[in-house]
Amino acid sequence: MTSVRYRRLGAWLLTGLSVIGCAISSAVAAEETTSQIPGVYSNYPSDGGRDLSQTLGQTEHIPTDRLVSDLLAALDQITKYRIPETHPLIRKVPGSLVQQYACQKPCGALAVYRAGEGVYLDESMEPETNVFARSVLLHELVHYVQDMNKELVDVRECERWYRREQEAYALQKRFLEIVGSQIRVAYSQGQACDSDTGE
Repeated sequence: MTSVRYRRLGAWLLTGLSVIGCAISSAVAAEETTSQIPGVYSNYPSDGGRDLSQTLGQTEHIPTDRLVSDLLAALDQITKYRIPETHPLIRKVPGSLVQQYACQKPCGALAVYRAGEGVYLDESMEPETNVFARSVLLHELVHYVQDMNKELVDVRECERWYRREQEAYALQKRFLEIVGSQIRVAYSQGQACDSDTGE
């Protein structure tokens, strides 16, 4: 009598496991199918290229044109700005020219954005393979996006420059955190505007 019970229990367990196995297989198949359909919920993003740490936190070579597109896509994710369809021109030039444009004298500048001209990047920088250099390029692209979105255009020039610079450093720091870099940046220059002059 007990052997009959055990056979029935065994048959019941096998049937139950078969049903569970079919349900799991169906759920996995459904997840694989729906994760590839745009607009359908899934447990993970179907576009792995949007993961900044995977696309921009690695040292594999990224061609400059694609890198600029990827960095602007990153800014689309981490800023409030509308990203323009047109990209600025990126020029690699001697560091002395970057410093002249940025500071009008020798200084530590590695890149500078000039409205209407694009980004001038110290030729020693290699954002195509170096994550910190990418963050420097991203910093200048922040200025480009600020310019295209007319950020703070009604604020006096000195204050506008100061506040835009603060934001660019904050976003550069955020980018470095997201991509897993150990390097950090900060903007420590005090308020450079003289409130009495109106400049």
